[in-house]
Amino acid sequence: MSSRNLDDTQSEILNQFQAITHTDDVDAAVNRLIHYDWNLERAVESVYDPSNSHDATREALEEEVASSAQQQQRQDTPSIQRPPTAPQPRTGVFALFAWPFGIAWNMTWSILSFVMRLLSRPSITHTQSSSTSNRQDTRTLAQQFKRDFELKFGETHVEFFQGGYSQALETARRDLRFLFVVLQSDEHDDTEDFCRNTLTSQDLVDYMAQHNILVWAGNVRETEAFQVAGTLRATTYPFMAIIALQQMGGNNGLRMTVVDRIEGIALPATIIQRLERANRRHSAGMNRLRMERDQRDMERRLREEQDRAYRESLRADQAKERQAQEAREAAAKAAEESQRAEQARQELEEKREQYIRHLCSTLAEEPNDAYNGQVAKINFRLADGTRVVRKFRGEDTIEALYHFVEAYPLLKNEQDQQHVEAPEGYTHKYNFTVISSYPRVAHEFSSTTQLNQVKSLWPTATLIVEADDNDDDHDDDDE
Repeated sequence: MSSRNLDDTQSEILNQFQAITHTDDVDAAVNRLIHYDWNLERAVESVYDPSNSHDATREALEEEVASSAQQQQRQDTPSIQRPPTAPQPRTGVFALFAWPFGIAWNMTWSILSFVMRLLSRPSITHTQSSSTSNRQDTRTLAQQFKRDFELKFGETHVEFFQGGYSQALETARRDLRFLFVVLQSDEHDDTEDFCRNTLTSQDLVDYMAQHNILVWAGNVRETEAFQVAGTLRATTYPFMAIIALQQMGGNNGLRMTVVDRIEGIALPATIIQRLERANRRHSAGMNRLRMERDQRDMERRLREEQDRAYRESLRADQAKERQAQEAREAAAKAAEESQRAEQARQELEEKREQYIRHLCSTLAEEPNDAYNGQVAKINFRLADGTRVVRKFRGEDTIEALYHFVEAYPLLKNEQDQQHVEAPEGYTHKYNFTVISSYPRVAHEFSSTTQLNQVKSLWPTATLIVEADDNDDDHDDDDE
């Protein structure tokens, strides 16, 4: 709105606002005054004390209702009493003469009001706690209103919303419910009769409960209820307003709207009748909104269920894949370990065979008849039942017996034994034990005990070669 389109009253308020706030931006000042419905005190307060401004969402709801209340007030209804027509700005010489005094008076009043508000503000050190206290005031007032009502009129009454007016608007909008606002004044004679006979009526209580109507009530002696009365343009008490969420024309979307007003004392039947009429007129739109909301909720729940099922399926698939991967890795590891074990076994077998060939190539020759030294004649019965007789020198050790038994399978098959080196890093283990048959004596491997020192081996002996059934093998020193 341009400053050229302002009437005399608006121009006067604009001049006062600029004088108080020292602003030269006319357009910004006009926009702020329009936002606060040309309420000079609230507009000035919003400049110097922005901490007292309402939550944006709740303020928007209040502005919606205030706008619709002005339109609803113009409609003719039997129970509505129109407020007196506001006086028109004076014209003529007297008006021109009185205009400067009017400006001075309004500026003085605005400044004094603003200064009083600033003086009553909490200190900066208590800003946060005070803000919390202010937010709790509306709930406290609602609880106090209910307690006072029940002390005087009993506990049977319509269910009062335990919160502030803007909170009630939010709840009604969110839940798609009718909001029934009740304002009363202790200065009106009809207040007590209205509270005692109407708000406690069982018929009205049941109707409100059955139709899930939200009821907010307040006494205009309290600041919030007084401001609500101004917003809803209440002129006669008790005052009632029916508010509902409506689809507006054009691109205005959904707005909380005053759909009916009841001013003055009213019987329960009258209120129920007005609520029924509002329900007939506006329930179709609200039912459609509920269906759309329910459809959105159902689609949202369906998406959530699908997402949950997908996540669970994905987790199950991932678990299966993880288990399969672990099984593959375990199988690969087992195969690798088996391969390494087989390779180690083969290498050990090759070294064992090499060592036995080494024994064959290094085994001392059997003493013949030309040998002049001591000779021991040993008769072996091998593990496979084969019998063989072999002569050993008397100074040979028991180790020579083990060498012969280990090398014999190759000795009997090979005539020419070529020299073979012992494998590196290999310790040979004998898987048998030589035993004297009678008396039974086990001759353990020894590289130091000579044959002529053992009575059961010298000068002749019969030995049995028994394969070991356990892992107690005999070690041989590296040659």
